[in-house]
Amino acid sequence: MSDDENQPIVETDPYQLLFQDMPNVVTVEQMCTMLGGISTKTGRKLLQSGRIAHFRIGRFYKIPKLSIIDYLREIMALGKPRDHDTLQL
Repeated sequence: MSDDENQPIVETDPYQLLFQDMPNVVTVEQMCTMLGGISTKTGRKLLQSGRIAHFRIGRFYKIPKLSIIDYLREIMALGKPRDHDTLQL
C-alpha cells in the first residue's frame, strides 16, 4: 500500500476553490467582479446594508474574500438567486 492510500480523504469546500487568484482582502471593484460584474453602486449597497461584512480604511471599503464567499453561501442556501432580490433580504 502506498502512502497516498493511507491519507484521509479531505472534502474541499467548493466555495474555497473560488477566487484563488484574488487577494484575501479586496476592493469594491474587485468584489463586483467576483460577484459577476455587478455595478459598483450595487456593490456599495450590499456593503452599506450589511449584507457583506467589511471594514473601512479612511473612505475606502475593504472586503475580506471570506465575507464574499459567506454571502454567496447564504444566497445559494435560499434557493435560486433569480427567485429573490439579494439586496432585499
